[in-house]
Amino acid sequence: MFISSKDNPRIKRLAALLSSKKQRTAEGVFVIEGVRGCVDAVRESLDGLLEIEAFFYSEEAKAGFENRLDTGVYDSLDDKKVFVITKEIAAKVSLEGNTQGAFVIARVVHKPVPDTLDGNRYVVLDNLQDPGNLGTVLRTADAVGADGVILTNNCVELYNPKVIRSTMGSISRINIYIENSFERTVSVLKDSGISCIAAVVRNGSLLSSYHFGRKCAVFIGNEGRGLSDEHTALCDDRVTIDMHGRLDSLNASVAAAIIMWEMSKEGV
Repeated sequence: MFISSKDNPRIKRLAALLSSKKQRTAEGVFVIEGVRGCVDAVRESLDGLLEIEAFFYSEEAKAGFENRLDTGVYDSLDDKKVFVITKEIAAKVSLEGNTQGAFVIARVVHKPVPDTLDGNRYVVLDNLQDPGNLGTVLRTADAVGADGVILTNNCVELYNPKVIRSTMGSISRINIYIENSFERTVSVLKDSGISCIAAVVRNGSLLSSYHFGRKCAVFIGNEGRGLSDEHTALCDDRVTIDMHGRLDSLNASVAAAIIMWEMSKEGV
């Protein structure tokens, strides 16, 4: 279907979902923007990892995704979910300065924390507020093979467009859980035999010589304040990244990446 009017109800809905957390939450969907992200979304929908409601693209974007999608994958799309839009509409609804003209509306992918977790390696993010940091942590967790990421204590919205862009497609490839209660998160992890390790700026065991064990979860705190003393006290242990330069702390996503890499080196 070709859409040429910005007043089309489908276009109004797309614009609202991009700009409004309230709208995304109410409908239980989110938007992926960009050729690469949309291509990944189509592939992952065929693997059952993502449920796509609609795919919008401009003619200018068509060459980009046709070059990345083989004919079989492209032909598998439900025609009722595919909409061709003008480049003017794409520019109007986009939140990016230079849109690629491709958008996917998909169902949310997160889960509540279950009573028991069966994996071995987890990352818990406590009140993380920067969208870029959250997206980078999710992407890194996907890269190192973590079993899941848990968002707790009112982290930034998972489906913020900046988060989605930063994940580079990892949002549907890793288990993501949301549990606002920090205390319940710790309780479930411990009851599942998973040790809880707080990442702290100082006074923790040095990361370079730390043994994580087979089942563990690392806790990363807020960008400015880190983990509170109360939350740190609930964890089983503390770990500190060795610092050899003049800095005394790292960006939250950088610290998380370093710790996740060290966790992954020990295997499972």
